[in-house]
Amino acid sequence: MPSAVGQVFPGVQSATDADLGDSIWYVLDARGRRVHRFKETGSLLESFARRGEGPGELSAPTAIAVHRGAVVVADQHLLHLYEPDGTHIVDRRLDFDGCVALAPSDIDSSVQGLLVLVRCAAPALGFGAATYLVADDGRVRRLASRSPSGGGFTADLGFVPVMSALPTGFVFGDAGADCLQVFDVSAAEIGRVCHDWVPRLPLSRRTAKAAEAELKPLVEAVGGRLTIPRLLPPFHSVFPLADGRLAYNVPVPLPGEVADEASMSRLVVQDDAGADLALPIPDASAIFVAGESVLAAWDEFGGVRIAVYSLRDTY
Repeated sequence: MPSAVGQVFPGVQSATDADLGDSIWYVLDARGRRVHRFKETGSLLESFARRGEGPGELSAPTAIAVHRGAVVVADQHLLHLYEPDGTHIVDRRLDFDGCVALAPSDIDSSVQGLLVLVRCAAPALGFGAATYLVADDGRVRRLASRSPSGGGFTADLGFVPVMSALPTGFVFGDAGADCLQVFDVSAAEIGRVCHDWVPRLPLSRRTAKAAEAELKPLVEAVGGRLTIPRLLPPFHSVFPLADGRLAYNVPVPLPGEVADEASMSRLVVQDDAGADLALPIPDASAIFVAGESVLAAWDEFGGVRIAVYSLRDTY
């Protein structure tokens, strides 16, 4: 496992999401309300966008993707579109078809259009999640949805919706379950990919007690029910690799800590024996994958350390 290298960038306050386009990594800095452009060598080119509520300005950005030659940032119910050099193109407002969405938690470019993952409350979902398709003409259509296993208005701390575009469709589901659903380009379910081989870490008593005290009254006030799992979901994001396998971003506790209170991320795949295999990327605060390129980030005093790695011929 290589050690963390790269460089600390004082102007980068966070690395909350990232995507690759034309050999340029675009890193979303949600804390700084900025987007930073990095070469695949790990060197910083320049930054764009700024804090605000005007056209192209970022208020509470949550996700970024390179789509149809544009850089797209999800910001509450808006999609901000920029040229690759950061020039603002247009803002588009999202309508989630009766789903009271908190905010998009992920966006991804696909052959169908832009995929948008949201956690929301809706009569058909309860406290659930859905994947939507934003077509090139701006129309929004729900492709798939999922609710916690308790059904209805169950707020489950172990319910972690994830989504990722595939060359022939997309994968979507609950990381806290044992399998994700696989859909084709027409949004028809064509199979499942299971992750029951990924180890699960226990939820700490401190986190469980805090959730019981803080969240349960709020959930019950709107007629819901809070479920607190014993084990954490085994991963919090998933990426397709160039060889067709899926790589899972799994939590790794810091020394002397527990994974749900202080953790790093590790990238793992399933090996030929059916066990988890860590890819040769150092544990990091955040890890993002695009084909054979990996961007890793570490939160450090005075900035964020960024390093870019290649998976070519390494596994």
